[in-house]
Amino acid sequence: MSKDFFRTIFWPILYFFEKGSEAASTEGYRPSHRKILFAVGFLFFILSMATLFFVIVTGTLGGLFPVAVFAFISLVCAVVATLGSDGAVAKIWGNQSPEK
Repeated sequence: MSKDFFRTIFWPILYFFEKGSEAASTEGYRPSHRKILFAVGFLFFILSMATLFFVIVTGTLGGLFPVAVFAFISLVCAVVATLGSDGAVAKIWGNQSPEK
């Protein structure tokens, strides 16, 4: 499956981070930011799975909310890191162009 297919599926997430002026937001982009974002997404995935494990072991349904939040954060990080533009990666880190 192509990258365009997945960009079509995840357009709501990508639209949120890619809207706005592209030129201003790519100024603070570094390739390492994409790798770090993917690593952060992986860590949130591990955190959601560990939380899910303890929810199952203890049988408390109240723990499902953190599982859902951590899994959603993991999904957003993975989608932006793999499918997002350079501007979207810079925007998720909150990089702003330096004032002159």
